[in-house]
Amino acid sequence: MWPGPDPPSGTPPGGRDRPGAFPARRIVRPGAGWYALPACLALLAIAGYVTVAAFLWDDSRAADGPPGVGDPVTGVPVQLSRGHGYFVYVRAGRPSPFACTIEAGGRVGYVRLTRQNSWGAGERPGFRYTATFESPVTGKAAFRCGGTDGPIVVTPDDTADTYLRLTALASAGLAAAAVVLFAVTFLRRALAGRGAGRAETRFRT
Repeated sequence: MWPGPDPPSGTPPGGRDRPGAFPARRIVRPGAGWYALPACLALLAIAGYVTVAAFLWDDSRAADGPPGVGDPVTGVPVQLSRGHGYFVYVRAGRPSPFACTIEAGGRVGYVRLTRQNSWGAGERPGFRYTATFESPVTGKAAFRCGGTDGPIVVTPDDTADTYLRLTALASAGLAAAAVVLFAVTFLRRALAGRGAGRAETRFRT
């Protein structure tokens, strides 16, 4: 009970310290958790490229091997890597070869001609791509074929290098997107935090 007939009027002691005098603390948006998105994109870019590079490492090294040029009857000297593919080129306008063999270490064996990765076979002036074969041996060998004449060219299948370049481009795109998202998130949070700070300063003054 207040003394007297009426309770006191006016501002209670403490002024603005009374309940409800200050607004609730503003939460800066977007939240800090948004930094996880660019971080995940950066990790995906790095992990993706490293995984593909590790998977294609052997094929990429074999693709750096020298090409072989020679007569299909006497034999084309080639440096082969077992399990790796090789492109066969013949003179433009000449028939495609057949019954191809590889001689290495005194042993001769037939190889199966396919069109595997034919889309990746580069252009060679005066020659046309005709087939792909997979090497059954590693080391120096002689490649012979029937059904065609004139010199033929045997080059390593360098499709792995194409895949690596495409993967590098994709990884670079993801990394760029991560940088942009990080910058946008940082800028929006900085502006939001500055706006919240000005609002509290105006209220206090």
